[in-house]
Amino acid sequence: MNKWKVLIADDEYIIRDGIRSSIDWGEFGMEVVGEAEDGEEAIELATKYQIDILLIDLNMPIINGITAMTRIKEVLPYCKMIIISGYEEFSYAQEAIRLQVEDYLLKPVNKEKLKSLLVELKQQLVREVYEKVYLKQVENQLMKNHVQLKERFFQEWIAGRVTSNEIKEQLQFLHLPVMTPVQYIVIRWPDFHQNQTVLQENDRQVYLFAVENIVAEFMESKRAVVFRDKHHVINVCLWESVTTKEIEEVEAAIKKFLNITVFWHSEDVKEELSNLYKVYEQCEREVDNKTKISPIVKQAQAYVQKHYHDSSLTLERIADELHVTTVYLSRMMKQELGISYIGLLTQLRINKAIDLLKTTDKPMRVIAEEVGYESQHYFSTSFKKVVGVSPKQFK
Repeated sequence: MNKWKVLIADDEYIIRDGIRSSIDWGEFGMEVVGEAEDGEEAIELATKYQIDILLIDLNMPIINGITAMTRIKEVLPYCKMIIISGYEEFSYAQEAIRLQVEDYLLKPVNKEKLKSLLVELKQQLVREVYEKVYLKQVENQLMKNHVQLKERFFQEWIAGRVTSNEIKEQLQFLHLPVMTPVQYIVIRWPDFHQNQTVLQENDRQVYLFAVENIVAEFMESKRAVVFRDKHHVINVCLWESVTTKEIEEVEAAIKKFLNITVFWHSEDVKEELSNLYKVYEQCEREVDNKTKISPIVKQAQAYVQKHYHDSSLTLERIADELHVTTVYLSRMMKQELGISYIGLLTQLRINKAIDLLKTTDKPMRVIAEEVGYESQHYFSTSFKKVVGVSPKQFK
């Protein structure tokens, strides 16, 4: 660490020299960087050297000690100041102490008292440096964790677990409007929650991240926060309303770029700050109603997941099992799952094949059979169509 910089300001040379020469400044990790004969010079040298400690006489020519200290404090608020005064200036020194000076020394300066004072000042300076470093680390950590902190706060808010005062404090901390939002939107991607075996977990997270980014990009010009709730449903809290048309544009962009169907519901906020959870719950109920899967489709989905490895599995067989027509079942699956029967079956088979390619050394022919393909060639063709490379290249 660099040495603490000390400035001695007194119009009497003998006082300045006595203070400077009576102390081994290096012992305290300090050095005297300058001596000033008057208040004006004290201000100039203090600013030039960015001093840490000032020892100053109150009775200084041109600019007196108190004025000089006031000016220096404005530029160097953390500078430690010690007054040097004579007995006749003692009441004046007491007034100066109210300016947050550290202490005062009576002339002639007592060497031992000065040493004791320097020990205290060094401890203060070291402590302040560590505090600054610690606060900087905390600030950096907060910046790194800003997104997580914001998401955690909003999750607590919509769960109704924070008071109005806590909400206001957090909004201020996060540099958000300290007022009730005007609109709330919930956006659900049904495939994320319903077809958990259709996509691998990593792929599902990537798609969800992409959906969230598209929503955030559209909301960038608005006063809004986009976050996920604990169920991975995307929420938008707005202090500036968006129109139905604008939300539909978000929906269309997600469909265009990701080929994903999302459902959404929007509510105007008419509740108090602490009751935002009621608006969230209303949005959740409404969007949930739009994405509910019928028992027939759930049974069909479960049947496909259980029998996908059977190469003879057909939609007709599943429809017979469930006592419905193939046309009806096909339409319901596409409508509620956003994917056709063949699409669902292919995704399940290819995802299982990916797992086997990653975790085993089984031959392609064996893997093809295990995931429901009678022909290795047909398996390779389907795999390349979905993944973009052949199974052998993937391996």
